[in-house]
Amino acid sequence: MDVETIAHPPQLHTHAGRGDRVARTREAIVASALALALAGEVAPIVRDIAKMAGVSARTVFQHFADTAELYVAVLARVLAAAVGEMPDLAAVWPLDERISAIINQFSQRGERLLPMWTFVETLQRRSTDASDMIVQMYSANREQLAIWFERELAALPTESRERTLYALAMALAPESWVVLRQRLDLPVEKARDELRFVVQAVFNDGAARR
Repeated sequence: MDVETIAHPPQLHTHAGRGDRVARTREAIVASALALALAGEVAPIVRDIAKMAGVSARTVFQHFADTAELYVAVLARVLAAAVGEMPDLAAVWPLDERISAIINQFSQRGERLLPMWTFVETLQRRSTDASDMIVQMYSANREQLAIWFERELAALPTESRERTLYALAMALAPESWVVLRQRLDLPVEKARDELRFVVQAVFNDGAARR
């Protein structure tokens, strides 16, 4: 997710065709709402979104039935970017290197989500569509973890394999980064170290159950 692009949503071009204008207007509205969410707004108001996008409030509602629909579009943008940022890891890499690479990527994604996490949680409680998106994201993360750690998981008994995979998914869920950074107030490097310790402990526990 490019924070600079989010902070400066695309401006409308008067010479574009109607289809382009519609797409650009919608993009400007979504990007503006996302920028406000990243700035810490739990429920960005239409007036501010419209002003940032360079359109009227009426135009916002020509593209979205209500703010809930707009917020879901914002969430979809965030989650698509998060999934698209997954590192491409080779299963032949040493375990420590894979863990470090995953945690580095996880922490970068977590830092970008941190300012708008309350927005995400609030929307998840209020919107079935948003809740379904979050569930899909967790499922995708779990499937990716199964691929990244296929060699280690395959060496475990079936029961330990599933427990280890679920433990990894919980450790590398967005909420974990929120707890480390906001609840425990740890600096980024310390939070990474703690998370690395937890992930390694999960594997050690799984190995002990063999």
